[in-house]
Amino acid sequence: MKNTIIVASAVLLIIVGLFLWGKVGSSRSANFAILATGSTAAAITDAISVYDFGLVSMLKGNVEHEFAIQNTTAAEVTVTQVETSCMCTRAIIKLPDGKEMGPFGMPGHGFVPSVNAVIRPGEKIMVRAIFDPAAHGPAGIGKIERAVTLTTNNGPILMQFKAEVAP
Repeated sequence: MKNTIIVASAVLLIIVGLFLWGKVGSSRSANFAILATGSTAAAITDAISVYDFGLVSMLKGNVEHEFAIQNTTAAEVTVTQVETSCMCTRAIIKLPDGKEMGPFGMPGHGFVPSVNAVIRPGEKIMVRAIFDPAAHGPAGIGKIERAVTLTTNNGPILMQFKAEVAP
């Protein structure tokens, strides 16, 4: 009886923890909008829309999309890290002066360099997300959702995309 109570308490604690974790994650998304312009160059402060590649064939190779990020604040913003949510995704950032940095990938899958890219008020950078639909082999067929995250001194910026991977 004592063991049953301990197990039930542990399960309840895990469920409550997952619920609270989900609440924290969903409240963080409001911070992603501070510098975001989505997939256009217009300076807006709405959240970045999830880009949909639609149907992507593994046989046709990589697909990519550029997200425009404009500093709509009055202060400089420093990008300190760029990472992707999966090894099948890489990111390259293009600074206002045209210099490109990257590719950046998933933490834990090789060296993740630190970045010190400054975006001055009004300036825009481009973030190119490159997705390899064949990276997971046949197990990767179906719907996917991936993300590129910029860590900045003004909070994280999240860029997401989705696709339907076909053979």
